[in-house]
Amino acid sequence: MSKKGTGEVSILDMLAGTRTFNGVERTALKALIDNSKVHQINAGDVLFRPGDEYRNTIFIPYLGTMRLRRKTGMEDDVLPGEFIGLANYLDSATYVSTAIATTAARVLEIPADEFHLLERDHHSLFDALNRTIAKKLRERSRERGISSGILAQPVSSIMKSPVATCKKESSLLEAFQIMKQRKIGSLVITSDDGHMIGVITFPGLSEAVLEKGAGATDQILDNACQTAVALDPDTPIWEAEEIQRQTNARQMIIQERGQPIGIVSVTDILRRLISRPSALMTQIPQAASTKELHTLFRMTKETAADAQDEHHRPSAAVRYLSDTHLALQRRSIELTLEWMKAKGHGEPPCEFAVLIMGSGGRKEMMLDPDQDNGIIIQDSPEYKKESSKAWFDQFCKRMNKNLDRVGYFLCPGEIMARNPLYQKTISQWKKQISTIIQQPSEKGARWSNILFDFDTLYGNDELTSELRLHVFSEIKRNPKLLQMMMEHDAEGSPAIGMFNRLITTKTIAAKSKSKKNKTVEVIDIKRNGLRIIADAARIFALQNGVAVQNTTDRLTALVRIGKISNDMRESVSEAYEELLDMLLTHQIQQAENGEKLDKSINPEELTPQTRGSLRMAMRAVKRFQDSLQDEFSASLF
Repeated sequence: MSKKGTGEVSILDMLAGTRTFNGVERTALKALIDNSKVHQINAGDVLFRPGDEYRNTIFIPYLGTMRLRRKTGMEDDVLPGEFIGLANYLDSATYVSTAIATTAARVLEIPADEFHLLERDHHSLFDALNRTIAKKLRERSRERGISSGILAQPVSSIMKSPVATCKKESSLLEAFQIMKQRKIGSLVITSDDGHMIGVITFPGLSEAVLEKGAGATDQILDNACQTAVALDPDTPIWEAEEIQRQTNARQMIIQERGQPIGIVSVTDILRRLISRPSALMTQIPQAASTKELHTLFRMTKETAADAQDEHHRPSAAVRYLSDTHLALQRRSIELTLEWMKAKGHGEPPCEFAVLIMGSGGRKEMMLDPDQDNGIIIQDSPEYKKESSKAWFDQFCKRMNKNLDRVGYFLCPGEIMARNPLYQKTISQWKKQISTIIQQPSEKGARWSNILFDFDTLYGNDELTSELRLHVFSEIKRNPKLLQMMMEHDAEGSPAIGMFNRLITTKTIAAKSKSKKNKTVEVIDIKRNGLRIIADAARIFALQNGVAVQNTTDRLTALVRIGKISNDMRESVSEAYEELLDMLLTHQIQQAENGEKLDKSINPEELTPQTRGSLRMAMRAVKRFQDSLQDEFSASLF
């Protein structure tokens, strides 16, 4: 069949006009079409059914519509330009859905091997596929919907009501005066019968006046009306949070039968979450001994399970779990200070800040964190006394011992405050960091990939902030260390190889004492996935002076400053969420079964859908690592 398309519109123009291929270079689209064949099907025709062998083909309908029917009974419409058989392309598994034409349709069929080469040779096509992968991972995130807890409540339970409104005939000046007088940032524009037309915001007013040249008496409807993000009153809070994240809407309007009845913001959602602290968090400050704290530490598996149930996004659940760990560690430090006084050592001789590093500094701790900490001591004449140095040495040794008793095992690499390398004054810390940055080495790069995720665990945060500013200043003058940090990151490879095959390693495992050890093929989710994303985000953040520590926050900040595209952030963030969810679920199950915690997942134990999501996530990890190696190296030299 001719590839000219129907009428005067070519297949190339049809594809270019779809959401999937928007922004893909025409040369890439032409190559895609040239390496495919056109297949015309009638309404009711089926491309494949569950159980059919994989045909080594990617399908792309460009005219008409199709539908995917899953075994569960769920159905998804496939619009022109969307990929059919993407999961099978990634894992070569048999088909598990039915692809059926709902109208007469025309479909491009591209051999998988050819498509793989097209991905390699055309970066814009590669980006288009990764956007689709991010979308598929987001669809899986919606399947992690919450059925109970705070975020399962309807959004109407946290909305502000009534809504501030104005008529469509209102002028820009009138809208401005209403918002200024009421100290609000937006107004809902309504029709004469009270139905919502749109919204107007302060940024929208500014754009109308400064960019469009609108005057004060011009009507808002013609110059500053924006489409509102509208929700039904019974929309779960978790779904509202997800919609807000995807649309970047500062506020969402709750409407009933077309009329606005309330407004909700991200702040409202966060306020609801923090209004009900967990029982464990309320018990931690009351603990009178490390033994009591250890008992509470053993309850963190329940905290993790609750957090997973009550937070739609795994990163939020892990952050909540991390806050619990940090609270336990802070109380342990308080008990250490009490012990110092009880033993006659007295109060601290000068100001200090206990640092937490690595996953703790990023608030990304799982159920089995070790100790990565240090201490910054204020430059003070008092510290020059031997008695003061002895106080801090005794305090640090006791602190690390107490944390170990609570459940945070001693760091095998001795990255702890009791080690003189991590027990320094602010000036000594600065000198050590300057030396490492100015004289970069492989060892220094490894050290930096742990240390540079530091934050205040306890004490004077001004000391921590001063040290962070010093790091940024030194990195700006001497960026070569970042190159070595990138090379260290490259030592960990995403668990995906040629033709999207998952790469596993052999390990010895036993599920219980009653079973013999056996060799299984596993993937280290942290080393071969999460750590690679965290490393790349850290290096980009250090290069660009981004002060936030959390990986998700860093990715968002890197988009704001234009370092990475929003397309890149979306695919990497969704991959990060998927990997976090897998690891958190894995460790919760291990804890419940009384097994030793690890970060290794056996792909054969995953459902086909989850295994496909793992492939998609690892592909996004590989893309981010490649971006770090290509773009970052180019920016340095």
